[in-house]
Order: sequence, then structure tokens, then C-alpha cells
Amino acid sequence: MKTIFATLALSATLAVPLSASAQVSASGTLNNFSYTLVDLLPNDGIAPSLSIVKPGYPHPQGTTAYGDFRQSGPEQVQEIDKDRTRSLYSRPLDVNIAVPGTTVASTVSGTDFQSLDLRADASTTRLAGHGRTAIASSSMMIEEFVLSPGTQVKFFADVNASVARSIKSTELMAESSKVMASMGFDGLLSSWYPNSSTEFKFSISDDSGLSYSTSERLWIMFDNTAATAYNLKLSIGLWSEVNALDNTPATSPVPEPATYGMMLAGLALVAGMARRKRAG
Repeated sequence: MKTIFATLALSATLAVPLSASAQVSASGTLNNFSYTLVDLLPNDGIAPSLSIVKPGYPHPQGTTAYGDFRQSGPEQVQEIDKDRTRSLYSRPLDVNIAVPGTTVASTVSGTDFQSLDLRADASTTRLAGHGRTAIASSSMMIEEFVLSPGTQVKFFADVNASVARSIKSTELMAESSKVMASMGFDGLLSSWYPNSSTEFKFSISDDSGLSYSTSERLWIMFDNTAATAYNLKLSIGLWSEVNALDNTPATSPVPEPATYGMMLAGLALVAGMARRKRAG
């Protein structure tokens, strides 16, 4: 009888499903791109202009959608996906990663500068005994702007971000979520030219709540005070990242239907042996 009770207890333990953890997530968009021009030398006879052409830079422009999922612990997993093109606005870029409890999605679309739309979404759940990181990013290097002499240009873009987690950090479990966006003139250092780059960071810290969302307008500025046109290279990027760490002991997975069948067969065998023993 002790054998029967032990087998029944084991069956009941395995039959209890694992409790699902809530998602920790980060979602961001970067869109509504635009620019304004100001004539710095109104008496020079040159109208302000920003030509959309492709100068002959030695480094070709690139557009990339990227996704990355890494899991450490007893069961290590790594999934990476990347979609890239060197032809601006040639086609939408799309990356998707889907593993149990985790999704990563990154896209870049738009047929011209003003219609550009970058999106990056990452989410995951805690898994006992494991650490998980999910990253989604979108980025572009645009080498197509020629600014007229004596002209100031301001570039704008809107970033929207949402971050969430299910718990505040403890000694055994931790979650973090962040979204970052940036615009910058490649080759112009902020140390010698102000307003050459801008960066947005939005995250949940240990002492903050569980979910937030926000919107912000990014902008950068350049003054071409030279007597000749100036070729501008613009870098833009969007990054969403989530991390989930669970140091509690890993539990056994829920048995498959075939496993339940084997357990039932074992129970029947043990019960039969017990009956024969009593009959004898």
C-alpha cells in the first residue's frame, strides 16, 4: 500500500501545471520624421534647400531590423534574426522571433524620409532557474542630404515608448524593461558641435512602478555657415530590451499525454500486484 500511495502522490505532483509568469515587455516606435530650414544669410541670394540625393560617400548606407533572444541556465537557448538592405526605401524590413513565453518583433518601413516608421517590441516571462534577455532593434544610416550654403536645418522625429514588468526586484527574481531611441549626424561630434545628436532613454528602475508609457519629440540641428553646400549623414536607431532573472529552483515540466498514460499503466500494475499479494 505504501508503494501505491507514493505513486499516487507522484502522479498528483506531476499533474499540477506550472504557474505562468506575467510578461515583462518593452515597445517603441520612431516615426513622424520631418525637417525645417532657416536662411542664415538672407542677403546671399541663395534660397535654403535640402536636396534628397545620394552623395558618393565611401561607406554605403544600411538599414537593419534585428532580433535577439538569449536564455541562460539549465536549458540554454539562443535565437537571432536579422533583416538588412543597403538600398534605402527599397522594401519593408521585418524580423520576428517566437519561442515559448517570448516574442521579439522589429520592423522598418517607409517609401521616403518623411514616411519612415521604425518599430521594436520585445517581451518575455520568467522561467524558474533561468535568465532571459530579449532585444529588438531597428536602425538606419541615411547618406542622402545636401544642405545649401548659409542654411540651418532641424530634423525631428517622434518616439513613443511603453515599458512594463510584473514584479519589483527581489533577491531571487528581477525584471527590467527599457526603450532607447537616437538621431545623430554621423561624423559630427557633440564635443565640438552642439545639437549634433540626441538620445532618448526610458526604463523601469528598481524603485519605480510596474508599467509606464511616454512620448517625446527628438530633434537635432546643424548650421551650414560655409559658402558651399554640405553633405549630411543621418543615423537613427530604436532599441527595446527586456530582462527576466529567476533564481528559484527549476521545477519539473508538465508531463505530456504519453507520460500520463505510462503513469496510469504503472498504477494499474502496482494495484494488480497488491491484489495478488493480498489474495495469496
